Amino acid sequence: MHLYLIRHAESYGNIRGKIISTTDFELTDKGIAQSRCVGEELRAKLHGTPISAYCSSLARSKQTLLEILRRIDREDIDIKESSCLKEMDLGLLEGMSWEERRLKYPEIDLDEKLSLLQAPGGESYQDVKKRCETFMKDYLEKEAHDKNVIIVSHGITLRILTNLLSGRPDGDVNFLNWMENTAFTEFAHNKENHTYQIVRLNDYSHLDKDLITPGYENWGLFAKRDYLKD
Repeated sequence: MHLYLIRHAESYGNIRGKIISTTDFELTDKGIAQSRCVGEELRAKLHGTPISAYCSSLARSKQTLLEILRRIDREDIDIKESSCLKEMDLGLLEGMSWEERRLKYPEIDLDEKLSLLQAPGGESYQDVKKRCETFMKDYLEKEAHDKNVIIVSHGITLRILTNLLSGRPDGDVNFLNWMENTAFTEFAHNKENHTYQIVRLNDYSHLDKDLITPGYENWGLFAKRDYLKD
């Protein structure tokens, strides 16, 4: 079994310059183009293979998945929506600018202290970790070994799920960069010992320069350690 963890494409929430978690936004035209690109990238790998498809219930996640399935000619697949895959509820941070967050909650670090995060009025790292554990138990552990599994979710949730699948301690999530829109992390499942091995991490090579998020190399690639080597 191979897993493809994909962050949703650019939504109207991503271009507002605000912190967005649970507020629902649809994809921009650029986001639709990004979705089609990752779909084309996966087409050669997945075309004609048995596939399961999961996403969160938020529009930006499901729209991304639908575009991917169209590109690999698998619109017949039954999409399974799971609340376990929704983005972390950031509570009172929702709708703030990043500068407002720094002024009001200077102790909160969504990058390098994610493992310690308790969003004011929202969820904690441990809350989302439990959701991811539930998803693994209720869905992934029941998938056939010959399946390719596509999972479309959100930035924080995917960092936590990636760390969990890797069997790493909580603190290591702080060395996972933010996934670019439609970047995917591929895992191979070892059915003998029931472990998951990263094949590719945060791969967004399918995106042309004009489809990459402006400034992503500055704010997105923050990790000071190489997650795959440590």
